[in-house]
Amino acid sequence: MSETREEIARVLAARERGAAGLESESERSPGGRTAGLSIGPRKGSADSVSRGPEKVRDVLKRVLKRRGLHKQMEYQKVIDDWPRLVGPGVARVTRARSVANGVLIVEVASSAWAMELNMRKRQIMARLNAGRPIRLRRVVFVLSGGG
Repeated sequence: MSETREEIARVLAARERGAAGLESESERSPGGRTAGLSIGPRKGSADSVSRGPEKVRDVLKRVLKRRGLHKQMEYQKVIDDWPRLVGPGVARVTRARSVANGVLIVEVASSAWAMELNMRKRQIMARLNAGRPIRLRRVVFVLSGGG
């Protein structure tokens, strides 16, 4: 997690340097004076930085995507949405437990419910994947350990 913080700090520091008007060595005259007015790296250069303030939400979204964590967050939304997607009756006897590699694991109170839900699996998968940027490949129903 500290790597993510460090990456955010690097992004923000690069933005500050760009906004502060730091010029590259090639823009200086031989006497050390600035050859022209410069506000950060030249457009299109490899180290160019976008101008102006940026929302933290956008920076976080970019960092999470770069780290591959955006999928985990989308999968967590599926788990959180489970009761709403299946309705109160099914939600009372099930619990969405985890998602790994596109497979949702759902605990079920009894084998009768597991059989019923397996017969409804196609409908459930359609609801789970509707309008989401990620797709679940499978849903697996397992008997809960009790209580």
